[in-house]
Parts: sequence; structure tokens; C-alpha cells
Amino acid sequence: MFADIKKFSSAARNFLIATFLMGLSNGMFDAVYNFYLDARGVDKAATGHIYAIAMAMMAAAVIPLIYISRRVSQKRLLLISAFIYSLPFILLPVLTSVWGSAITLGLILSGMIALLSLGNSLMGSNINPESRTTLFSCFFVAYLGAAMTGSVIVSAVTHYLSGEALGHYQGILVASFMASLLMIYFRIKSIQGISEPESDTRRMVEKKELEWYNFAVLFIAAALLGASITLIFRFVNIVFNLAYSMNISEISLIMGGDKIVSIIGALFAPLLVKRFSLKPTIIIAGILTAGCLYSQSLHVPVFIFIVLYFLRLLLNYCLMPLLDTLAITGFAKERTLLSTSIRQLSFYLGSALSAILYGDLLDKGHWEQTLMISAMLALTGALFMSLIRVKHES
Repeated sequence: MFADIKKFSSAARNFLIATFLMGLSNGMFDAVYNFYLDARGVDKAATGHIYAIAMAMMAAAVIPLIYISRRVSQKRLLLISAFIYSLPFILLPVLTSVWGSAITLGLILSGMIALLSLGNSLMGSNINPESRTTLFSCFFVAYLGAAMTGSVIVSAVTHYLSGEALGHYQGILVASFMASLLMIYFRIKSIQGISEPESDTRRMVEKKELEWYNFAVLFIAAALLGASITLIFRFVNIVFNLAYSMNISEISLIMGGDKIVSIIGALFAPLLVKRFSLKPTIIIAGILTAGCLYSQSLHVPVFIFIVLYFLRLLLNYCLMPLLDTLAITGFAKERTLLSTSIRQLSFYLGSALSAILYGDLLDKGHWEQTLMISAMLALTGALFMSLIRVKHES
């Protein structure tokens, strides 16, 4: 894998640096935001609604993105999206209302989904097919490594600095904004010297039956996987607090360690593709993921709970690079942006719907039920993912 990285173009390397900075920004934000909202007096049910509104905005942003991309350069759209992602961060430390927080977070997430769709489309179409899974694995490694760094920063700040907790949270959110600004520079560097995929101007009625099938299966698979992982991405600190009464410093330390495990999972993906058949690998990963989540709901000792949590993340990040690869190889090259956008749209639409359910259950203290639901969604999502048919390799 690392030998392949040396062969990447400078644009691809800058893409990975920009990804690292986006991960650093999000890592600090994710570790502290739920506690920031709590310090502002926002309860868990309202927090769930904030995420639901924001992720619904995120999913909806894909529709105009697909339309506008037919008329505007993808490179230009990527830069616009970088600013949409970055600038609203500065508002988070001063907002106090649920709607204000939801809309601001929605703008950030809308910019992020556009960056993911456009960045993956541009990079995926400018790299050799045999290196795609490696590229997307490196993407997750860069993102998760940065998120781990962000979690460690939050843990250190909240543990060693004295003073009002709210002030610490606000400072960390400002640091997230600064990292996102630096990301913009490397986004600019990442699009220099690369070509854009050909625009697809044909009507949907002209699509072949295979692609209709793949679009439908990709949509369902990504939605189910997104709904499952939302419990970990957005509510894991609440689950740890409810289940074992952990404080923010302890939880942030675990969230830093979980990134190491996630990186290992992302590194495994290219090896799995080379050594094993794709579909059985996906199904086995889904079964193991569901087993981990269900076992966590059984009031196991905290050490076992953490081990199962780490294993669940490892399996998730084995699956994600494979899903991104299938979102490209299952479709004609000129429809790469459409397929990657649908993957992002459905993933976060599933996240938005599940966030409401998770938030309401956690507000009532039913953390066990959230884990059972997440297990069922993960297994079903992996099964649908295994049904996607590969169309092209060039």
C-alpha cells in the first residue's frame, strides 16, 4: 500500500493532506460538540433533532450539486464547497438556539458532502483502477489519523486546563475553524493538473438496466450503513456516558484510540480485495459488525464494551473503502459524480432519519435499544452492498 502512495500524483497527495485537515477540523468538533450543546442547555432529544435537520440539509444538497455540475466546472464547485464547509464553523461557538445550530451545522455538512462527492469523483477518475481502493483507504487513514489527533487535543485541553468548561469548548470550536481554513489551500492545490470526467448529458431513460439496478441497490445499501454508523459517529459519547458514567476527558481519550483501530481497518481494505472474494468479505464483515453491536447491548464489563466498540469500527472501515470503490466501478465513467453523489446522499439521508430515533431513545436512557437497531441496520446494509454489480474497471 505505501509503495503505491509514492506513485500518487502531487494532486492526489494534496488531496490527502486536505483530507487530513478536514479530519482534524471534524475530529475536534465531533469530540466536543455534544458537550458544548449540553453546556448551552440543549437536551439529548433536541441534539438528535439538530443532527437530523443538519443531515437532511446535507442529503438534500446532493440534488442541486448533480444539477449544477452539468453546467459548472467540478473544480470550481469543489472550491465553492470548501468555503461553504469552512466559514460557518466560526458561528458555532456563539450560537445558542436549536434552529440556528441546526442550520449552521447543515451548511457545514452540505459543504462536506459536496467535498466528498466532488473530491472522490475527481480523484477516482484520475487514478489507475487498480489503485482506487488504495486511494480510498489512504483517504480514510488520513481522515481518521487527523480525527484521532483532534480527539487527543480535546482530551488534553479538557483534562489539564482549568476554568469554565464552556470556554474550553468554544476555543476548540474556533480551532476547528482554523483547521478548515488551512484545508482550503490544499483543496486548491489538489485540483491543479488533473482532468475532469466527461459530463453525462444523456437522459436517465437511456441508462442501461444494470445501472438502474446498481443505483437502487447502492442507494439502499449506503442508507442502511449510514443509519447504523450514525450511532457511533454522532452519539458514542452519550452512549458511553449513559452506560458507564464516563466524563468527557475519558471519552475523548477513547475516541482518540478508536481512530487507530479505524485506521487499521482502512489499511486492511486493499489487502482484503487482493486476497479474498469481495462479496463474501462484505457479508462476513456485516455479520461480525452486527454481532459486536448486539453484544454491547448486553451490559458487558466496560473493558469488553470498549473492545467490541473498537472491533465494530475496524469492520466499518474495512467496508467503507469498498463501498466507495463500488460506487465508481459499478457505473460508467461519465456518471462517476452521479454515483458517488448518490452514495453520499443516501448515506447521510439514512443518518438523518436514524439521528431522530437515536436521540429520542438516548434521551429516555434506552442506550441498549440503539445498539440493537444499529446492529440490524449494519447487517442489512452489508447484504445490500454485496448485491452491487461491477460494471467497469477503466
